[in-house]
Amino acid sequence: MLRRGDKQSDLWAQVGFYTSLGFIIPGGVVAGYLAGWLLDQWLRTGRVVALILAFLGAAGGLVEVIQILLRAEKRADRNNSDGGQKS
Repeated sequence: MLRRGDKQSDLWAQVGFYTSLGFIIPGGVVAGYLAGWLLDQWLRTGRVVALILAFLGAAGGLVEVIQILLRAEKRADRNNSDGGQKS
């Protein structure tokens, strides 16, 4: 049985979890762009590699967000099938 404090801390944990998802895709874009910019400087290719890696970073971030949400959904389904008890 959950006490009132446990329920409130669980709510804040969920808020923090879902808020952090909003940083994954932009983080992938920035990391990809910076890596591409460094390669562009080294290879002297303009901004071609930076843009390609920025798009790949966005795609990778999107895939990561989808995987995280699917794992969270499976965990929620498993908790609901156990009667909502924490283990």
